Amino acid sequence: MDHPVIRYDVSLPWVKWLFDLLHPNLLALMAAVLIAAARTLYQGAMTRFGAGFTATLSSIITLQFAWGFYFAMGRVEEWPIRGVLWFMAVGILGGLAGRYLSFYSMKAVGLARTSVLQQTSVIWSSTLAILLLGEHMTVLVGLGTLTIMIGAILLVYKGEKEQKEVSFALYLVPLAAAFFQGMSHLLRKFGFFWISSAPLGMSIGNSMAVLSLLVVLPFTKEKVPVSWEGRPLLMLFLGAVLNALAALCFWSAVQRGDLVLVIPINRLSILMMIFSSWLFFRKQEAITWRVITGGVLSVAGAIAIALG
Repeated sequence: MDHPVIRYDVSLPWVKWLFDLLHPNLLALMAAVLIAAARTLYQGAMTRFGAGFTATLSSIITLQFAWGFYFAMGRVEEWPIRGVLWFMAVGILGGLAGRYLSFYSMKAVGLARTSVLQQTSVIWSSTLAILLLGEHMTVLVGLGTLTIMIGAILLVYKGEKEQKEVSFALYLVPLAAAFFQGMSHLLRKFGFFWISSAPLGMSIGNSMAVLSLLVVLPFTKEKVPVSWEGRPLLMLFLGAVLNALAALCFWSAVQRGDLVLVIPINRLSILMMIFSSWLFFRKQEAITWRVITGGVLSVAGAIAIALG
């Protein structure tokens, strides 16, 4: 089956030319750096705001930039309904389920541990690709998957004192977020078959995510902050801006690159997150040798999967 014909109306051609010039793997690395900075800022904002409120407000800010990227990098004349539906599904799974659970996990479990456990999204992506796309697992891919699992086990296993601080059941939250995020990667590929535009796919996905969050937020029993403190609000805004740039880089990388390379490279953000978490939130984050070892093993497993 031939791909649908996509016609562009480019407002700022140099912006689209710049992103087309960059290699998908480089775009994935840029996304990793940006998302690490964004999540560190979100952690600071959540000292004042709840997870649902932070996810919703940051998504609304990110959405404005997403549509701005779309109009700047090229408007698409034809919107095949099947492509729109796939991108809407990305917004529900990755934006609503994955994003909200990720924010909740950062507050309940911690930034560093959440970031490491979310590396299992590589496992979910590989498993779904084998089951749904007929891909085959090589020895290196299997070894990398096992390495990530060992890293996750080292991260979850803690001394008796630490177990009292964080319930074991809470570790299921970032794992669930990783599953939804891993599935959303495949849905992006399905959507790009019909609409070959990263900014439009990102805009549709983010629009659906915001609408879903607005519907779900009243049921989370979170109260809207009565007073708006300047510093947490500024950190949330800056995090949303960086998140928008990271999303654009990531969507572009997925569109033009291979998932087995793009996803592991993007997961390298864990190293930056662990460092920034220790640097800015030492009182909240206890970076033990198990956390560091788990992070290193997770990244090593991701690299093995890419090589395989």
